Amino acid sequence: MRLIIRCPVRPIAINAEDWSAQDLYFSWAQNNEADFEKVLDLDALPVADSVLALIPGIDVRLTELKVPAVSTKKIQQILPMLIEDELLSSLSNTNIQLLPQALNQSSDLRLVSVINRDWLLWLSQKLAVLNCEKIQLISESMLLPVSNLVVFFQQEDSTNFYTSKRSASNVICWSQPTGEPVLETEEQHTQPDLQELSAALLISGITTEKKSYESINLLPDEFYDFRRESQSELQHWLSRDLWKVPLRWAKYATLTLCVSYLGYLCTLVWQDRQWEALLQSAANQVLSERVDGQASFTRLVNASCLAAHKNLENCAGDLEKQLLALQNVLKDTPSEALKSLEYSRKGLAFELQTSLLSNTQRLAVLEDQSVQRMSPTRFLLSPYANLADD
Repeated sequence: MRLIIRCPVRPIAINAEDWSAQDLYFSWAQNNEADFEKVLDLDALPVADSVLALIPGIDVRLTELKVPAVSTKKIQQILPMLIEDELLSSLSNTNIQLLPQALNQSSDLRLVSVINRDWLLWLSQKLAVLNCEKIQLISESMLLPVSNLVVFFQQEDSTNFYTSKRSASNVICWSQPTGEPVLETEEQHTQPDLQELSAALLISGITTEKKSYESINLLPDEFYDFRRESQSELQHWLSRDLWKVPLRWAKYATLTLCVSYLGYLCTLVWQDRQWEALLQSAANQVLSERVDGQASFTRLVNASCLAAHKNLENCAGDLEKQLLALQNVLKDTPSEALKSLEYSRKGLAFELQTSLLSNTQRLAVLEDQSVQRMSPTRFLLSPYANLADD
């Protein structure tokens, strides 16, 4: 979002303390609106991506100077001397700024802005509280179209403010009491057409006159000191309005991740069910005589699923053959002696309740070459070993 702010006209009072004591209203609007609203304190404005502040043309003079062919730094140093004869006030009370060179401008000509220093600093302090990272200050006349026949006007109480813009460097601004006929400038020989300086005209000028102002910013260096003092940049980054849109997208992203993760879990559960069904079928076919009615079969299913999924192992292949091999290993043992089974790529691990086995049965299991002893009661049947159909 972009804000357009129109600064008030500088009052007759000289001291900045007198300006602060008056109700000097700023006008503001968003770039998609057609009307301006008035406000005294700019910190009440909404958060914006950028702000374009407009200083009335009558408070800023734009003049074109012929400058020597030296560096910009050198021009900045001698600029006060080049323009001193044209100033109506002392240099100490005037802010003089060399503007960037325009594309169609001769190399020895540069546009210069002249503003009352105290008024510019007062405006800078006001603008420094804005909850925005990018703030640009330009002359209001830069948004007006060039016309030889039209004079733009705006009425404020009992005063009319006029602007004649014949070119980017030929801008004349003046004020008259309401009701008086419009003064004729030197270039005008007929009564000009008057056009109100409306919000719609200024907002349209933001697009049509962009090339004439996009590289210009009349804010002084002191403005950035004011920003640091007011901590407005920190307030900008901590503003709830600024994070409203990112947080909304973060909420959508989090919701998407949660739904995706839930779908992933459901897929794992479904795969586990499929794997359980496979093991159930295989065990029923091969070990039906030995494991029917045993509670340890549930352990077989759960352990096998963990081995297949959590250990990222592919358990497909020789399960049924190993079950047949295990049947041969345990052919002389009672069925209730088989306590649990775990299937993984390492092989078929099984646990026996040794108290139910005789010494001969226990010895027969230990002497089987395909069986590896893991603990006193746990054994591992190696894969592809002693297969029943070999």
